[in-house]
Amino acid sequence: MRVSWFHSLWLPLLLLRLAVASPATVTVTVATANLTDNTTQAYHPPGIRILQAMRPDILAIQEFNYQVGAPADLAELLLGPDAHYIREKGGGALPNGIVSRYPILDHGQWPDPYIGNRSLVWATIAIPGPKPLHVISVHLVQRRAALRIPQATHLLRLIRNHFAPDDYVVLCGDFNTATRDAAALAILTDWFDDTAQPTDQNGNPNTNSPRTRPYDYVLPSPALAPHHAPTVLAGQTFPDGLVFDTSLWNPPPPPAEWDDTAANMQHLPVMKTFHIPLN
Repeated sequence: MRVSWFHSLWLPLLLLRLAVASPATVTVTVATANLTDNTTQAYHPPGIRILQAMRPDILAIQEFNYQVGAPADLAELLLGPDAHYIREKGGGALPNGIVSRYPILDHGQWPDPYIGNRSLVWATIAIPGPKPLHVISVHLVQRRAALRIPQATHLLRLIRNHFAPDDYVVLCGDFNTATRDAAALAILTDWFDDTAQPTDQNGNPNTNSPRTRPYDYVLPSPALAPHHAPTVLAGQTFPDGLVFDTSLWNPPPPPAEWDDTAANMQHLPVMKTFHIPLN
């Protein structure tokens, strides 16, 4: 097709206007998941398929146990052969970890004085753009709500002392909170942002197995929160982020199967999307 002089002049001007109106960004998805079963507290095919279907760029994982291979094998299954991962050391029965499609620049763990079988894990990840992303993966106390209050205070103090106020930070994990009015969540959201509350297709934000409690969170820091964007998966848009329940999809995105969420799953995963400026 012949291009006229008008089109040859108009097209570059249009592209320039679009570039000015829409600053260059990169889309980064962050998920949190405690998808082990109640019997083994390890990852099995249903939970693995769910996360493969969601395809997060960065995954905060709780109960990072895999009975048929090494942690590296599970990380590769979840995010592919180029996945980077860290898993807490020290022999905790329910270790926290982080898996990423982007390189991990630094990582560490903080002791949790309020629980004995896991620590608080963090990683600094080289996302595109001028600043890295700090990700914290946590699994707060389950049955003693009163302990979650000093635990949350301790966790927030560690985070604020370790990272700069204008850093991109995201706190992820299983908070075991019965409601969004929980005192521990109020402490954490004194700095972190819970304005965008992920839901499923029916508007349900709850992530425990009976779908009655909001256990799981992806909370951005003040510097990261303005870059929140709707999460899009398999043609469906979730403005505040996604709570993924396979039984609500017909069919669910592959390789997830319709009954994977019902397969003795303790929690549902949560995912948020961020449009990170490249400049």
